[in-house]
Amino acid sequence: MIAAIADDAAVSVVLSVATAVADLYAATAQAIHVGEEDAALAAAAHDAGVALSTVAGPPVEGLARAAAAEDVAALVIGARGAPAGKRPVGTTALQLITMLQKPVVVVPPAVAPRRRIESILVPLDGTMASAAALHQTVVLAGEAAAEITVAHVQQRHAAPPFEDHLPHEVDAWSREFIARYCPSATDVTLELRVGEPHEHILEIVRQSDCDLVALGWSQELAGGRAAVVRRMLAESPVPVLLAPANDDPDLRSPAATLTADTADRERASVRHARSLTGEGP
Repeated sequence: MIAAIADDAAVSVVLSVATAVADLYAATAQAIHVGEEDAALAAAAHDAGVALSTVAGPPVEGLARAAAAEDVAALVIGARGAPAGKRPVGTTALQLITMLQKPVVVVPPAVAPRRRIESILVPLDGTMASAAALHQTVVLAGEAAAEITVAHVQQRHAAPPFEDHLPHEVDAWSREFIARYCPSATDVTLELRVGEPHEHILEIVRQSDCDLVALGWSQELAGGRAAVVRRMLAESPVPVLLAPANDDPDLRSPAATLTADTADRERASVRHARSLTGEGP
């Protein structure tokens, strides 16, 4: 587990999050600074109990090379150096999250230090790609006895007409959803919503009091894509783990094997979610 640190206000929280995520991965955290040796950074790493390596060269190239090593499970990096920054993610973090083929944990500067990751929010969009991208994280969370909350948001344009909800059908559909997209989890809470995913996921993050939000994504931000990722990077109150999703187009479509009963349950789940959020048809 690598913690990318720089001489900025985010160094202490990045080190604490890296240590907590390393525990989740059953790994050891190591800090890397690209640039000249810095006594203040060395002291911060020492205080955190993390070994520090200093390497020369451009930051993105140096961090990408270090993170590409087979024994590195993930990279932890600050979103930006200061809470008042104009952009939600700095240039270095932005390039790394779109190029590395392994999880990157982005740490907002205002996040409180983390001792442990005890609860994780896992938004799933109902495609096998996002489920596969987060499989390892879910497995590790289960092994670490972390609480897992899965969130699924049905967009309004895809939602069926409003009818009276049937709670028992919602429960059955929820169990099937978890079994299909999160089969490795043994104890999961499912949060259902109807509306825009980027709005509801942020709301659930704030309400759930989770320690980490984990997202599978295509690593593509152009053309207005990855709205949930953009919103999380800009406003999430907790660290955001971004796991690259497989680019197989077959995995990016919702599963086409729903039975008639499952489709009925999905309609019931949407009706129930609308009732919970006070939305009409």
